[in-house]
Formats: sequence, structure tokens, C-alpha cells
Amino acid sequence: MTPAATPLHILAGGLQPTPPKAGQGLRVALYQGEGPAGSREAVEANMERLDEAVTLASDHGAQVCVFPECYPTGYALGSSLIRELAQHQDDPILARAARSAREHATAVVLPYIERDGEKIYDSITVVAPDGTPLANYRKTHLYGAAERSNFSVGTELPPLVELNGIRIGLLNCYECEFPSLYQYLAERGAQVIIGPTAAEHHYRMPDGRLSIIPYPDATLHIIPAMASIWRLFIAYANRRGWEHPDPGPSRLYRANSGIWAPGGHALVTATPAEQNHDCLIIADCLPGTATPFSPEGDHLRDNRLSLHPYLRLTDNS
Repeated sequence: MTPAATPLHILAGGLQPTPPKAGQGLRVALYQGEGPAGSREAVEANMERLDEAVTLASDHGAQVCVFPECYPTGYALGSSLIRELAQHQDDPILARAARSAREHATAVVLPYIERDGEKIYDSITVVAPDGTPLANYRKTHLYGAAERSNFSVGTELPPLVELNGIRIGLLNCYECEFPSLYQYLAERGAQVIIGPTAAEHHYRMPDGRLSIIPYPDATLHIIPAMASIWRLFIAYANRRGWEHPDPGPSRLYRANSGIWAPGGHALVTATPAEQNHDCLIIADCLPGTATPFSPEGDHLRDNRLSLHPYLRLTDNS
């Protein structure tokens, strides 16, 4: 059974009667689903599901639809499959996402495996509601031995884009666990952070061992804390269920997608039941409703790390 044969459930929270007007907010839809991986047939099935998800997101007034990391191909791929299935920025897969955005007047955030010459990147493209590309971000913080072996490191820090008059910052999976990246984006005016991910439980490492320590659930502490401290909305889009590439190890994903408000509380999150159902998770992000962190404190205004730039480096180099 392909993903497109499975009904999409809707989870919504914090919605106004109508979608936010330009400059007032952004209605965000996150796709959390289980899909095939590691073949051209899998890519076709996943893109069919993208069309279905964007259509449904648009029907519910969403102004952007976000997909998990490496969405078209699947994430848990070996190096040979990654090189075989990687896409150039002008390949049909990205054009198809742009067409879906244009047809439904809904922006699309599509993470994909990008080929640029001999280099391969773990990338995210953002397409405007009219189908215009707004950004192509190459992951700068790679996780673990497999990513460092399979992908080149991006050389530009996460970008800001504007959707419906709201400033959006991008993070890619592991990057959602770096407080300095949230500060970097907040200092540049981000109001909403969108973080596609492929976060699993225990998994098979490149040396064949099963990880003893599970991949951490960033939604328990890190994401609520970052939303609270930097007064941001954070939308975290993960996969659910199993991924079975061939060849390659199977992986079970956490299905912990959700959208958090600047107070650190969840507007809407996937429940354990969503481990068994593909869904769209929808909420309105309204920056004007954000209150101060404390009566007098403002972390953006009051931080003094500019006195010691060395402390801002992530690699101590």
C-alpha cells in the first residue's frame, strides 16, 4: 500500500476563524507520515503524497506546508542510494513542488537530497505560494558518522525568508538542538522557526552496532525552552512509523511533530496515536500575541555575548 492510499488525519490547535492576514501571522501545516524510501518508485509515491498534503493544507487555510527531512527519497539511505537519487535544484522533483505550491497558493518547505556537481547536500528548498523559489539552504551542522560521510557541509548559516509578511528562519533536524542557531535567527528578526527533521529512536549506526542511547526527543525540553527564551514560534516536522530502504537498515521515527508558541507551550502536537496515522498538524503562529519572557527581562536586548565572540563559536576553531 502506498502512502497516498492512507487517509490523512487533521490535528489542529490555536486556529482563528480565518487564516491570519499578511503581517499578522502564518497558518502552518506540518506533514507527518510514513513513506517508502530508497527508490525512484518511492520518490514518485512520496511526491504524490506531497500533492495530496498540500491540497488538504490549502483546503484548511494553511499558508505553508512543511515536510520532513529528505522527504522525496527517505532519510535512512546508504551512500550509493543517496548519490543515485540526489536532485539538482532544477530537477523535476523541485519543479513539481513549485507547481503544487502555485496551484494551491500555499508555500512549500521541501527538504531534499541535493546534488551540485560532485557534492551532495542535505538541503531544504522554500517555495513561495506563487511557485517562486525563496531559499535553498544546505545543512551546516551534520549529525553522526553517516551524515558526515554522505553529505558535504553547507557553508552559509540558516536563512530568513518571508511568508505572509512573517519572517521565517530555517533549521534542519540536528540543528534544532543548537541554542546558538536560535539566537542567530532571533537576532536577525525571525518570528517563526521551521525545523524539518528525521528523528528516530534507537538506530543502527554505520559500524553495525545498535545505538545504546536513543536519539533525544528535542520536543521535551530544547524546543519549548528555545521558544520561550527567544519568543519564537517553532514548527518541528518529523516522520512517523518505519522506513525500510533496500539496501539499508530500517528505522522507526519518533512521530513527535508539533508547533510551539513563544511561551514554550504547545499549540498542537502529535499524540501517540499518530504513530499509526499519517497526519497534517496545523496551527496559527501569531507573533503579535507573544508576551515578554519576564516583567523586565528581554534576552535579545539584554544578552552581552558580543563582548566575547569566541563563546558563540560551535566548533572552538
